Amino acid sequence: MEETARKMSGRFVFGSVLIIAVVIGAVLGLVIGTSTEIQHIALLELVTFHPTPIGMAFYGATASTVLVGTVVGIVLLLSRFDDAAVQ
Repeated sequence: MEETARKMSGRFVFGSVLIIAVVIGAVLGLVIGTSTEIQHIALLELVTFHPTPIGMAFYGATASTVLVGTVVGIVLLLSRFDDAAVQ
């Protein structure tokens, strides 16, 4: 009986994680934005705004993209210095 191993590239895995994180961030932002408990949000005490569901979804997606994109960027940068990497 032959077993075949499925190989996935690292870029596919990181891309999938990024897409899933962005979708989760957007959905959570949308849910939080529908709350009537939140009146105003102050960002760094410089800007005050009223959260809407679409605005919070956009913020959640953007924050997720920046966070996961930074982690992926660091991993890709560090992988260039791996002496034992499989070519």
